[in-house]
Amino acid sequence: MPRLLPAALLAAATLAVAATAQMPTEKPGARDAARVSGGTYQADPAHTLVGWRVDHLGFSDYFGLFGDVTGTLTIDPANLSAARVDVTIPINPVVASKGLQEHLLRPGKDGGKPDFFGPGQAPARFVSTSVAPGADRMGAYILGNLTLNGITRPVAIQAQFTGAGAMRGTETVGFSGRALIKRSDFGITNGIPLISDEVELDLSAAFEKKAGASEPQPMPAPAENACNGDKVKPWFGKQATPAVRAEISAATGAKMIRWLYPDSIVTQDYRAERLNVRMDKGTDVIRSASCG
Repeated sequence: MPRLLPAALLAAATLAVAATAQMPTEKPGARDAARVSGGTYQADPAHTLVGWRVDHLGFSDYFGLFGDVTGTLTIDPANLSAARVDVTIPINPVVASKGLQEHLLRPGKDGGKPDFFGPGQAPARFVSTSVAPGADRMGAYILGNLTLNGITRPVAIQAQFTGAGAMRGTETVGFSGRALIKRSDFGITNGIPLISDEVELDLSAAFEKKAGASEPQPMPAPAENACNGDKVKPWFGKQATPAVRAEISAATGAKMIRWLYPDSIVTQDYRAERLNVRMDKGTDVIRSASCG
């Protein structure tokens, strides 16, 4: 057995040298708009992030990231103002402190409203409504509707084109962006003004052109409540027993109801008439409800 060790090390070294030799000598992406081709691109969940930051008591900042972003970007280099972005952002903060993450996602006391997001928070969604390219055509002012915590509000993003090229044989484009929102606009008011109302958003996005990328379905107008999700509130904090589920079905008249846990994998198509009821896993205690 000892004689096999040098041979194994030699083989490993040979493989390492071969792998290094295959690595590109230049970055595959470059800030060259001529590299961008028109079409529909899919968000790369592994390389698309939404960073956030708020002031905490005047001593330090809370900050963290939302990841696993999905969605589409449709772009025509000859008509940038017709570009459209539609992305879904899971509320799963990756933060520097485990205690802070638990604080953001923990349920409210005694079935009450959570301090921040809570464990059953539906994903956020941003759908652009207009794109105004900059004079250099390397940046754009994007207006759109952000739905967060069941509330839809207009949000503006100042975006910059960061690069394009082929990554692993797939056409890829990248962008950065900044936005400023008020969490009170989305019904998240805990701690204001000791914890700042204004939230800075720092965006980094990569989109890949993959076969089969489909056009996103249009989002209903803000404040549309075709599923009557607001009528579920009397059952928040109660267990979703068969009797309770029947009561909610009768009260809302929803044509379709999905009973979801925080880690449920669901389709991303938005249907205004579909009711999503989110529950704690293991107890089936109802925490939130929204259309979608």
